Amino acid sequence: MKMDDFNAESKESRYAYVPSPVQERAFMIVRAHGQKQPTPVGDYTVLDPAEDPKLSEKKVMNLVSLLNGRKRLMDLGHETKTRVLYKIVSERDEENKAKVLFYNLGETGVSVENALFRIEADEEVWDG
Repeated sequence: MKMDDFNAESKESRYAYVPSPVQERAFMIVRAHGQKQPTPVGDYTVLDPAEDPKLSEKKVMNLVSLLNGRKRLMDLGHETKTRVLYKIVSERDEENKAKVLFYNLGETGVSVENALFRIEADEEVWDG
């Protein structure tokens, strides 16, 4: 790992997550603003009722890591035994939210809806 990579990985996080206060099997994505209270900017809702809640949380951790610009993620392939696919449903809907639908592609060859991720379109998540 190069020193620049280490510095990028260890910089302060802008995004975090908390369990949703209103919906079971969902997480609220929040954005930090220095010393101010974090602001909710999105949500991640698990659609697969059979998914282990601990695995769901690990997936959210990886998603938040990506939002924070990190490249080193947890490898979850051994736990899921599936391939994760996604489809950008909309980059800006009527609520000004970007929507991404995640699918699991298992051994049967059929993809199954797994989770819905929504985030404020103004968060510029599409920038690399």
